[in-house]
This record gives sequence, structure tokens and C-alpha cells, in this order.
Amino acid sequence: MTEKELLKSGYFPKELPPPFESKTFSDKIDAINTQWNSISSSFGRPEKLKYSESKWVLFSIPKVQLSRRIINIPNPLHQSKLSKTIADRWTEIEDIFKKSTISSSSPIKDPSNKRALISKKDFGEFKRRRLRESFDNLYEVKTDVSRFYGTVYTHSIPWLVHTKSVAKANRTDITMLGNALDKDLRSLNSGQTVGIPVGPDTSLVIAEIITCLMDEQIQLKLKNLKAFRFIDDYFLYCDSYAEAEKAFKFIQSLLTEYQLDINEEKTKISKAPFAFDSRWSIELGSFTFRKKAKSQLTDIERFVSLSLIHSNENPKDSVLLFSIQVLKYLKLFDENWDTYESLILKIGISEPRTLPVVTEILASNISRISKRKIKSIVEKIIENHLPKGNNYEVAWALWMCVEFSIKLKNMMAEKIFASNDYVSMLIAMDLKNRNLINATVSTDGLLPELTEESLMNENWLFTYESIKKGWLSPTDNPIDENKYFKILFDNGIYFYRENAKVETFTVKKPLEKISETVKTPEAEDAKTIVSGGGGGGSSY
Repeated sequence: MTEKELLKSGYFPKELPPPFESKTFSDKIDAINTQWNSISSSFGRPEKLKYSESKWVLFSIPKVQLSRRIINIPNPLHQSKLSKTIADRWTEIEDIFKKSTISSSSPIKDPSNKRALISKKDFGEFKRRRLRESFDNLYEVKTDVSRFYGTVYTHSIPWLVHTKSVAKANRTDITMLGNALDKDLRSLNSGQTVGIPVGPDTSLVIAEIITCLMDEQIQLKLKNLKAFRFIDDYFLYCDSYAEAEKAFKFIQSLLTEYQLDINEEKTKISKAPFAFDSRWSIELGSFTFRKKAKSQLTDIERFVSLSLIHSNENPKDSVLLFSIQVLKYLKLFDENWDTYESLILKIGISEPRTLPVVTEILASNISRISKRKIKSIVEKIIENHLPKGNNYEVAWALWMCVEFSIKLKNMMAEKIFASNDYVSMLIAMDLKNRNLINATVSTDGLLPELTEESLMNENWLFTYESIKKGWLSPTDNPIDENKYFKILFDNGIYFYRENAKVETFTVKKPLEKISETVKTPEAEDAKTIVSGGGGGGSSY
């Protein structure tokens, strides 16, 4: 794993709309590092302090029900340093991963190149492994870490890698892997010792270092149990309730030792027989769509109705995320498009996490979309979510405006520019540049926010890109004052690509045959499709 790979495909969180990317940064990172090292080597103490730490961009995404998760876009200066540390010590890090026989989530290079790293097994394979190997056990212990990424104590990394005594005796020795990672993580989070960024692939590495080293202790202490882990989800199997309780208490004490907490809501001890699949995933996973046009229309309506019923009955599960994937590749009759479009838009507004897939479906069927319907959905999403600070929903609604050339109302645009949602504000600046926001909507009020300091805080992305694109022109250009961002500017680096588009797929038309049916993905794959299923994935 190289620094370039980590920065190209593993820097920006996957939840962001398509224009946010770091390819040019990755391509020129060697030249950037050379220029920066040459300049920074002569810095005095005040200037060193100026660049010693930064703040990351905050971006709120939906989880389940009303809960939210904050993901992060770290400053490029400090994210590149963390990426370099990981790349330079990759062999040492892989040796740590090998210490765990429990893990199914050790990072490996993504063969599809969509991300830098992915887990070596997906959640479906993890589930099947548990099923195969726990066949003769009566009790299951299920638990996970509460707000894992957000509560990681960075000093615990050297404790785990080198032991507490060694780490405390050598806390300033950054040639030691644990200390180097600790320092890099604190630098990109305002010097704070609690929390690692949610979103970049580097955090998959950090999380796995922590959990693999804890796995080693679990393997030593709980030799008679079968233990399995996927990121921070633990499943243990044993033959008595007493063993199950003992195992849970050990994991709880182990997490506490390293400043982590058990998620009590997701902790459960079950006695066999216990199900490996939910009723909704079985029913929706075995649903069939008939191949006559009228019958297909009825089946689409029934499938969506059944999905909404199950979603209401299982509000903590990712039902609609699974359902939209089923609908995505349905071979649709042309005469059924109008109803189909309305229903996927209904799913989009009901479950915002489906908006990227909804956008893909619409973009892949661009010749038959209704811009009137999309405009209505976009406006309602923004009206509902902007006052709540729900960045993900607003950003994806605005990107739908870009994708489908939908003009935004003046009042709505003004509210976006008056918010602190820097990701959405950047997309809105793009819309204004495309004349999809009227020129009469003023952005002069944003100019005072473009300061030298803002390039090192949570406004760095908006400050840099709005000036780089020429969308805002402050009297005093802060990029000229920040020597790192001046290097990026002079090298033509950008983090927002205006000609980006969502990925599309080839729409396949059905052949009308009375005897054929179309089967949905197998129920056992339902949780894989939604990246962890039940609770909407791992709780970072």
C-alpha cells in the first residue's frame, strides 16, 4: 500500500457526492512533499506551530431512525502525513493484522480500485463463517463498540502496539509505529487525543490495528470459545450462559482498559435456536417480479409496499437500502417507468441514505426522467433537512440539481449560503456558476470567511476551492499567505471536479415471456448489499 494509493482513492469519504476527489493531489504528492519539506525546513518556532495541526471538515450523515454520524474530511497537509506513515510502515502493520484469527475485516487493496482499501471479507462472508463454525454451540454473545471511531483514545495505540510501560517510557520517540500514528492523528484533529476521522481509509487501518491487538488478548484469554469480529462487531459462541457472561465481561473490561465503551443497545446473549437472518431480508430477498408488463407493475407496487411495511416495523434496520438495490437492476417495461420513478423518489425522500442509488437510477434513465418530479423532491429535501443541519441530504439534493440541470429558488439558495454546511455551499457555488442559481443571489457575505486561518480549520475545503475555481475573489488572497496551500495552488491541485457525474449502468429491457420471473438477490446477500445490514453497517 502506497501513499499515492491511500490519497487517490482512500482520502475523501465515500458518502460524498461525485465531484469531491483527490486524484490530482495524489498524482503530484511526491513533488508537493519535496517542495514543502524544502520550505518548512527553515521555519522558526512560530511558523512551525502555525502548520502543526488542523481541523477537519464536518459532514453529518444519516444512520437509522433519527440518529446521525459525523464523517470527516481532514486537511490535506496532515492527511498526507498520516498516509505516508502508514505506507512507509505497511509491512509492520500487516504483521499486526496477522496476530488476529478472529478478524474478517483486515484491510486489503481494493481490486476494483474504487477505494484504496476494503475489508478482506464482506459482511455476508463474515456471517457465513460464523454460521459454519458455530454449528455445535448453544449460546451467542453479540456486542460492539459504542461510537468506535469517535471515541478512540489516540494514546492507546502506542499502548497496544508497544505495551503501556514501553510506550510511556518512550512517548517522544516517533520512530516507534504507535507514537508516529498517535502524533499524526492528533495533528489532523486540533491536537486532540480523542477521535479518529470517520471516512478516510486510513482509519480502517487504525481501527484494525487497535482491534487486532485486542483480539490477540481475547484469543489468549478465551481459548475455549469461538470468537469472530467484523470491524467493531463481536460475536462469540459457547456452550453455557455462564461462559457467555464471562466472555462478555472480559471484552467489556478489555475495551474499558483502552478507553472504549460497549454499545449496550446492541449487546445481547442468545440461546439457540437463534436466527441468522431477519424476516424482512428473507421475504424481500425471495420476492419475484413477473415478466408481463401489467403483472410487473403490480409486483413493483407490492414490493415497495412490502418494503415500507418492513421498514416501519424494523426502523433500526436498513430495509430500504436493500430494496433500492433490488429495484436498481430490474428490467423495466417502458410503460411502467412513471410509477417506478415515483416509487424510487418516494424511497429517496423516506430513506435519504438511498439518494446516491436513486440518483444513479435516474441518471441511467436520463431520457425518460421527469424533471418536475425531481425538482419537487429536491426542494422538499432541502426545506426539510437544511434547518436541521443534515448535510448529507442537502448535498445530495444539490448534486441532483447539477446532474439534471434543475434551477434552485433564490430564497433556498440564500439559506444554503447562510448555513455552515461547507460541502453544500461549494456545490451551490457550482450551481451559481452554471446559472442554476440566479446571479442576483449574493455571495459577498462569504468573503470575510475566506481567511488564512480558515485554510487550517473546518472551512479549508470551501476556502481553497471557491478561490481556486474563481467563484469568490477576496481582496487579500489567503492562499498567498498559506505556504502549503500555495504549493497546492501552483501545482494545479483541486478537490472538486466540476465535470464529475454519478456512475451510470446499462439499462436492460425485458423480453416479455409469460413463464419467466425475475428473482431478487438471495436473502443471504441482503446484509452484504447494505454493508452490514441490520443496523446500517458498523458503528464507526
